[in-house]
Amino acid sequence: MLAKLAWRNVARNRRRSAITILSIAVGLAALTFVWAFIDGMNRQMIQNSTRFLAGDVQVHLKGYHDDPTLDLTMAEAQPVLAAVRNDPNVEAATVRLEGKALASRSDKSRGITLVGVDPGNEGRVSVLFNAVVSGTVLSDSTPGVLIGEQLAQALGLAEGDDLLLVGQAYDGSLASGRFPVRGVFRTRIDELDGRVAVLPLAVVRDFFAAPSGASAIAMRLRDRDQLDATQARLTQRLGPGYEVLSWPRLLPLVVVSTRFHEVMAWVVLVVFFGIVAAAVANPVLMAVLERTREFGIMLALGISRARLLGLVLLEAMMLGGLGLLAGNLLGLAVTAFFARTGIDLGAFGAALRTMPGLEDVIYPVIRLERSAMVSLAVFATACLTALYPAAKAALLEPVTAIRGLAGPRHVSGHGTPASSSHWPVFMVIAGRNILRNPRRTAITAGGTAFGIVAFVFLFSYFDGFGEDLIENSTRYVTGHVQLERAGFRQDYAPELAFEDAEALLQQLRAVPEVEAAAPRVQVQALASSAAKSEGILLTGIVPEAERGVTFIHRTIVEGNPLAAGADRDILIGRKLAERLGVRLGEKVIVMAQAASGELGTAAYRIGGIFATESGSFDSAMAFVTLRAAQSQLALGSRVSTINLRLRDRAALAGRLTDLRQRVAASGLSFQPWQELLPQLEEMVRMIRIISHILLAIAFVVIAMAIMNTVFMAVTERTREFGVMMALGTPPAAIQRMVVYETLVLMLLASFIGYGISALLVAYFGRQGIDLSGFFRGYSAIPGLTGVVHPKLVASHIGVPGLVLFVASVLVSLYPAARAARLDPVQAIRHA
Repeated sequence: MLAKLAWRNVARNRRRSAITILSIAVGLAALTFVWAFIDGMNRQMIQNSTRFLAGDVQVHLKGYHDDPTLDLTMAEAQPVLAAVRNDPNVEAATVRLEGKALASRSDKSRGITLVGVDPGNEGRVSVLFNAVVSGTVLSDSTPGVLIGEQLAQALGLAEGDDLLLVGQAYDGSLASGRFPVRGVFRTRIDELDGRVAVLPLAVVRDFFAAPSGASAIAMRLRDRDQLDATQARLTQRLGPGYEVLSWPRLLPLVVVSTRFHEVMAWVVLVVFFGIVAAAVANPVLMAVLERTREFGIMLALGISRARLLGLVLLEAMMLGGLGLLAGNLLGLAVTAFFARTGIDLGAFGAALRTMPGLEDVIYPVIRLERSAMVSLAVFATACLTALYPAAKAALLEPVTAIRGLAGPRHVSGHGTPASSSHWPVFMVIAGRNILRNPRRTAITAGGTAFGIVAFVFLFSYFDGFGEDLIENSTRYVTGHVQLERAGFRQDYAPELAFEDAEALLQQLRAVPEVEAAAPRVQVQALASSAAKSEGILLTGIVPEAERGVTFIHRTIVEGNPLAAGADRDILIGRKLAERLGVRLGEKVIVMAQAASGELGTAAYRIGGIFATESGSFDSAMAFVTLRAAQSQLALGSRVSTINLRLRDRAALAGRLTDLRQRVAASGLSFQPWQELLPQLEEMVRMIRIISHILLAIAFVVIAMAIMNTVFMAVTERTREFGVMMALGTPPAAIQRMVVYETLVLMLLASFIGYGISALLVAYFGRQGIDLSGFFRGYSAIPGLTGVVHPKLVASHIGVPGLVLFVASVLVSLYPAARAARLDPVQAIRHA
């Protein structure tokens, strides 16, 4: 009986029910799509990163993963390979041997990883051979080397050219060889395309003087969902002398990158859910509180308070259920459409490659457990928001409720339009109606203000994230502007260094817009310890000058920063120290191609170890004094670059033009940070585009919530308008009053919403939102930290805020016009 009555109440006021259902549906659809988009990005990253080289699982000798040296290679891999292939979940397995080397051609060089593969079996485990875009794949009968597209471009190599490799052999001797390039592959993963060369297993074994050595056995599983069980079986079968590692351990960057997406998604979803909760709560509260007279009549006719409470809750549950049905149909339909067609982000290809494994087209992924969780949370919100008004309705006194509980109705005669009030007439009328029903005012203004706060905070979060990313990255690596010869960053060739650095520095430092300028020498090099070698970017700096441009000196965790005159010291990252197996005070050998074309070699003592938020930066960068780098590379007084920090980065475009006019530098060019860090620029652009997509969705949800609340506030006053018209109020006056009230409510909500937003953003802008526990180890771009400082940019929220304000006022025109056309008798009878 109660359920039938509740359904009749829902169906009796179709307009009110439709508004509530629409609020729930739009919010739920938005949450469903956003989560599916993030899940689609993560699935693509995992699939691509594992299929190109890593595989699902690898077997090594115990300790090899943490310390990948040739000393920890398997002397005899065949028994291990046979044991692996016997597992029922292993579809295919193959043997590999990996090691570090310096790849060179002519005057260009780069530190890389050599990977020896079995050409006959590799294609069953990985799809690397399918990624070859020029040349041919490897075979036992045609030995040669496959290199990534970025490595080919950096060294100026093409099919048929010879590649010179230099490294450290298994016995500690110098390993070297010249190999023809058989093909070039493209995976769109920077670490593979720019740092990996693939040769036949037998060739790599001969190169490293390890005739039967194998560093890993990689495998592809039949069912990845059985990953943990397969890993446990193999660990037990192989014994304690081996380590069986699944892809999350092999590819920590992918794991942390997916976590990065999930954390960003949770931030957005939490704010979104707050918006949706307000969008659901406002019409539910309004619908119940505006039915005071109806509930009074029901109580007077004998319905018990408990049954009235149950009736209101049942209505909320029915509305919530219908909203879930509509929201899931809409959200899943939109998501399914894009899951087939994809979302093309090809314009941001460089940015996508900062996330390993991402392609140009993202396909959202529908996960039913996600939809169920979001649906349950939204449904619970719809029911919970009805508890307060339901309890209040159950406690009503019938006589008082029938008379109406709109609050104080007495208005003093002072300050009427006919008196000495200086306020416009519409403000006086609107103000009285707003004060007359404080509950309705609080619901409308509070819900609108909450939406504004959420909208502004989301904008500020993304703006602050981008600003932190740019500032930290330029502080770690480049500064704002770099003076260099054309083509220098393609291969960091020493012969592209330039003279007259001191004169140029004096000119640059005299420019008012330049805060600091520092000279550098940069070159691709190979750093070696007693057991290992790693490719690095060796940078020679003047310590005192460098501190004005970058803040690498602040990141020292062991030892001391570089000092003037410490020409035998080297500053390296903690990750690089771990890979080389060296500690503070120990020596490393650095080899690089000098300007004379010969191999420049120098021994340095580790004077300091730094640690940043970026694992890639910490594993690839090393700093020595400028004089030490110039001596090793036979540069004399020449430098590779001069790096600048400007006083105002926002005015960079105009400053570049001014610098070019003031500083005469023949053959040199000023490059802004966007050119120096193209991945950073693309990532910032991609974040802005994605943030705009999310903010557009948020804007629609917020606008719908606000307009629904305003619409509900007007349409629930039918009886009131009927009484006013019966007392002689002209229809045009009713229409103006409704618009005036909406305008005043929006002004009040805007004042509250933007005021709270400014305070909230100012607080978190100082304190920061610390998500570093989730981002630790992320290594795509130096400077990406887990502490986000929201930043309020008025120009970014001005137009959307104005549109939101105008739309909310305009939406009142329809119910205002409808109210003006009411028949007084029918309106007064309206319950």
